[in-house]
Amino acid sequence: MKARIAEMLQTFHGQSTHRQADATSGVATSAGAGSGSGQVRRIQGQTLQTEKLLREKDREIDRLRHQLANAEARLQELMGQDVLTALPNRHIFKEHLTHSLKRALRLGYSLSLMLIDIDHLRDINLKYGHEVGDLVLVEVAKILKSSVREIDMPARWGGEELVTVLHETDADGAAVVAERVRRRISMLEVKEPKTGKPIKITASLAVASYPQHSNDPQGLLEAASEALIQAKEDGCNRVLIANK
Repeated sequence: MKARIAEMLQTFHGQSTHRQADATSGVATSAGAGSGSGQVRRIQGQTLQTEKLLREKDREIDRLRHQLANAEARLQELMGQDVLTALPNRHIFKEHLTHSLKRALRLGYSLSLMLIDIDHLRDINLKYGHEVGDLVLVEVAKILKSSVREIDMPARWGGEELVTVLHETDADGAAVVAERVRRRISMLEVKEPKTGKPIKITASLAVASYPQHSNDPQGLLEAASEALIQAKEDGCNRVLIANK
């Protein structure tokens, strides 16, 4: 009898031990699973933080690039050069016109001012994009520069307008130069970026001269500007001499 009771107790003790071991194993497994989930969450958090830092760095790089572009443009302006066309800018041109006119007054020779306005450039920008419009400006600037003498001074006046001082040139002579520039611009080939079809490019030009139209820089600019407005109103793609 005692042996039977001892056997039953031993069996019961063994079952209890197995249950405790199973419970302990279950707790360990559960703890391991919890630990794995926590590690995944930490990695996900680190990934999100890294992505956030990368976005911030990208914004910082864009900001620095913008600052660099502005600094380069400012430097070009201080150097007296238009960034897009590489021609002298408006400020340098006005100084040149003033000094040139004083010299013409002193030495008694003619001097002309030629204004060039690219027809419908704003429409080209809207239809084909500013990159195409910029290309047109660059190509017209090249035509202008190669159509005048080294002693003359072409420049970027602003927007779609270019300008040139023609030394020792009267109004009739300036009109001949302007007509040559107009014809060359009308033959300019700039193509649509998508279709490759040519875009029609024309320009209106006006000239005013010393001593015929004015003996001061502002007077020449106003006379040429009025003639240019009239050329536009008359249908564009033409050359006009300022009224006397």
